[in-house]
Amino acid sequence: MDYITKYKGTSATINSRTWGKLTMVSESFTPASDGDLVVIIGDPFNQEIPLVRIHSECVFAEVFDSDLCDCADQLKIAMERLTANNHGLLFYLRFDGRGAGLAAKVKATALEVQGFDTYESRILIGVAPEGRNFRKIGEYLKLHGVSKIRLLTNNPDKGNDIEKAGVIVVYEPLIIEDPSEKVRRLYKTKAEKFRHTISKSYT
Repeated sequence: MDYITKYKGTSATINSRTWGKLTMVSESFTPASDGDLVVIIGDPFNQEIPLVRIHSECVFAEVFDSDLCDCADQLKIAMERLTANNHGLLFYLRFDGRGAGLAAKVKATALEVQGFDTYESRILIGVAPEGRNFRKIGEYLKLHGVSKIRLLTNNPDKGNDIEKAGVIVVYEPLIIEDPSEKVRRLYKTKAEKFRHTISKSYT
């Protein structure tokens, strides 16, 4: 069933109690059957170098306040930066579990609670530690006339995929300034095993 096609590209503008006016656009960048979102703040497509955040859904943290990761904090910090900038784009992707999906994430998380890190847990259950690809976002930006962005991320894979579509990327870090011990352990894993650009002072 092709659920997405007839809704893709449609938009709705809402008033957020926290972030003000947001335009939500229905798009499809991941295999999710119900699509993904582009959240537009202000008029980013008419900015010389728009500020962009690519954020993958994390139900455990964003809905149920899990203390195992920084996902909910990153979303909050990104929205603060984007709204303070008055113009920006947030791509909200249905890539839970770093692309493994929610069911696999439950199994991996059970191992993480036992002491395995987020990389090891995925190897042990037989899925790729990183299963995402972001090139479609680069293609979307290019289609909308964007040739250069400031990207809120510590993950070079995001920028590399976007640059393959012909968009220049300037990186801006997105770090919790006072991480908990669990988040420090996560940052250490991300820096050492996923090659994220995170200073040792946070690990």
